[in-house]
Amino acid sequence: MCGISGTFGLADEQVIQEMTQAIVHRGPDDHGVYLDPIGKVALGHRRLSIIDLSAAGHQPMSYADGRYWITYNGEVYNYQEIRHDLEEQGYQFQSSTDTEIILAAYAEWDEACLQRLRGMFAFAIYDRGMPITGIDQPINSQRRLFLARDRFGIKPLYYAQVDGGIFLFASELKALLASGFISRQVDYQAIWDYLSLGSVPQPRTMLAQVKALPAGHAMTVCNGGQINIYRYWDIAANSGVSFPQAGTLNKTEASRELRRLFEEATRLHMIADVPVGAFLSGGIDSTAVVGLMSQYVSKPIKTYSVGFENRYAQLSELEWAKLAARHFKTDHTEVIVTGDEVAQSYDHLIQAIDQPSLDGTNTYFVSKATRTGVTVSLSGLGGDELFAGYNHFRRLKRGEAWGRFKRFWNYLDQYFPADILPDRYKAYLRFVASTSAARHAMIRRLADEENKQQIVNQRFLAHQNLRPLSELYLPWLEADLDAVSQVSYVELNGYLTNTLLRDADAMSMASALEVRPVLLDHILAEFIFALSPKLKLNRHQTKVIMIESLRDLLPEPIINRPKMGFQMPLFDWLCGPLQKRALAALSSAYAEAIFSPYFLGRSKEGLQTRQQQEVRLW
Repeated sequence: MCGISGTFGLADEQVIQEMTQAIVHRGPDDHGVYLDPIGKVALGHRRLSIIDLSAAGHQPMSYADGRYWITYNGEVYNYQEIRHDLEEQGYQFQSSTDTEIILAAYAEWDEACLQRLRGMFAFAIYDRGMPITGIDQPINSQRRLFLARDRFGIKPLYYAQVDGGIFLFASELKALLASGFISRQVDYQAIWDYLSLGSVPQPRTMLAQVKALPAGHAMTVCNGGQINIYRYWDIAANSGVSFPQAGTLNKTEASRELRRLFEEATRLHMIADVPVGAFLSGGIDSTAVVGLMSQYVSKPIKTYSVGFENRYAQLSELEWAKLAARHFKTDHTEVIVTGDEVAQSYDHLIQAIDQPSLDGTNTYFVSKATRTGVTVSLSGLGGDELFAGYNHFRRLKRGEAWGRFKRFWNYLDQYFPADILPDRYKAYLRFVASTSAARHAMIRRLADEENKQQIVNQRFLAHQNLRPLSELYLPWLEADLDAVSQVSYVELNGYLTNTLLRDADAMSMASALEVRPVLLDHILAEFIFALSPKLKLNRHQTKVIMIESLRDLLPEPIINRPKMGFQMPLFDWLCGPLQKRALAALSSAYAEAIFSPYFLGRSKEGLQTRQQQEVRLW
């Protein structure tokens, strides 16, 4: 796990040093830059040593003849298998790192190397177009930059192209800002989307000039500044190719294969030359990961969970985490977060998050504690999205019966005047008449388009071409999938990538902790996605096949416990230790430039009277 940065069209040492220094927290173990003044390229790197802790893992790294240079963030878990294949082709290696394997794989298979990588990654490879011969040659059309991001977007990659054709990229927005080429002009569409979702959907960011390379995408940048972006992986398309028979498996067959793939993914995710632990919430996903980890170790696993002081016990899962920790005999640590601690850590927390999110605070504090004991932490992220684990999957299942009356609902919505059928009822009719995935999208949003027009001011609304949220969902809703799989597809592309994974990376890397989501091993995930929805969900239970597969491993109380979404006492903190900061923020010129006086007034009133008027803003 590391931090990367670079420029193409500019080779300025001071610029690349500033960019790299801005993400020092991502890699405290080593630092490096590479400059090619002829090709006008600069690469920067901050290293968090995980595999091969020696100086041989220094980056940016070149392969043998110096034609290819890489700056890379992530882990490729099957690098030893790829190394073996390359050695059979005559390749030789100077280190035991996965970094060198990626370079050689690119030299051998070009961009198709991505299909062989199993892991999480964001990297940039600079192809000089010729080896170093001692006499540099003029720039030619072969020089290019190749950038790629892993299939689920576990690792971040941001980029911008500015005046003069200069291309910049980095792991975090703050590194791009440090270049001096990026303005702080906000993207109004990003704010508009954020008010609905609580996060900024890729490829947008809060900065108008900056984009995120979407998950499962790669891009090439050529000498003249031409950019080509393409998708190399999609779970809906790839799962059917990788596991064409998965949808026909019965419960016993599916359970057996799921267990095998889950065990394999867990073992691979534990590969490291540093201590490895795990987040343990006491939910099925994290408990399953810890249980499978326990099969491969002789010493107690270090596990970590987060909760709140006693008066917020109803929001905490600490008792469930302790139960799982006792069951697997882990070395368990509880992290208790208080409002005062949040207030004290506020500045660092805001700096770490990089751009607004409704999530992430819990990950910040549990990562901070986890880093004192281990460098790598395994996680159960992705289980709810893949196994239809959220409660709204069951609600949507029940809602399918209402959806059968679609023609009738649409008729009422279209022909009954508003004074006979009030808007709130018409909105409900539109809800039940829509597809399951569309109903899900409506459940997920924090505010609809009409609500948002009351939240922002007239100057904001004057910006033309603000896209409705429905356009964001359209590509995902067009996939030819059953209802459960379609909602899962929306969750994987939306909430998981834009909120959970983005926040997990930003908040864990603020403490130089590498988080590895085992369930997002793409081979395991493709198999799960391809299974019949009947094996994932019934009227009474979610994650059916996961529980069946691991029944001999999981504690019975964990299997039978009610689903509990993570919540924080945010409003109490805003009215207490964070109130002074919150009121100052509401009175700032930044807030007044975006939000309506009515909305700001209600928010201030809510904080001062402790009446929860508008918490969405925060």
